[in-house]
Amino acid sequence: MSWAVYAVRGPGGVRRLEDMPDGYEPPSVGMAAEVIEVVREVVPGLDVTKPSWLTLRSDEYDVEMTIGKGVQVRDITFYLNDGHRSIPIVMEISRRLGVTPYDTESGDFLTEESRPPVPPPLTDDEIRANKPKWWKFGRK
Repeated sequence: MSWAVYAVRGPGGVRRLEDMPDGYEPPSVGMAAEVIEVVREVVPGLDVTKPSWLTLRSDEYDVEMTIGKGVQVRDITFYLNDGHRSIPIVMEISRRLGVTPYDTESGDFLTEESRPPVPPPLTDDEIRANKPKWWKFGRK
């Protein structure tokens, strides 16, 4: 399950996404090529096969990053594919780009202590649908 983190240059003092003013237009983070270069400084093995959808992978993190298709980048969405292990790289990239990362699940800004959302428990119907049938185990 991927964990989405939204990063933007928000108005000063905004600690939660819900506190962002209605109709807020974030200022530019920079040109797409400049943003890619900053990310490449942090992640030398950056995959830019698709420039609007960057891939950052190593033994320490697994992140996909969208910067949009425009020339100017106004916001970024990080998709953390391996949970909290990827927080340090997202925090470093956000710091270098001057954006604040927000956990889209809680709405709070991202910290080193943040944790990915926990999926809700299965319903009784989901449990019954996923329960293996006894005859699939065979007999010994």
